[in-house]
Amino acid sequence: MEDKLVPLKNYESMVDAMFDQELLKENNIQSSINGEDSVELMPMFGEINEGLRIVVLEKDYETALKLLEEYQNSLPKE
Repeated sequence: MEDKLVPLKNYESMVDAMFDQELLKENNIQSSINGEDSVELMPMFGEINEGLRIVVLEKDYETALKLLEEYQNSLPKE
């Protein structure tokens, strides 16, 4: 059975998406950033559609989501 790609999280900034992608990579979770071309060329596309989005394999979704949530919760509150 082939595992499909599912959206994990949307981003307004390529830097934020790349940071989270690196965090996933460090934890052996493959991911891809979709929508980067249209948002970089025309930033207003990020407001019109889903903008930048990290996608992961469906089998890794729960682990990836938990990992990103734990990281966000570990940051100091502003």
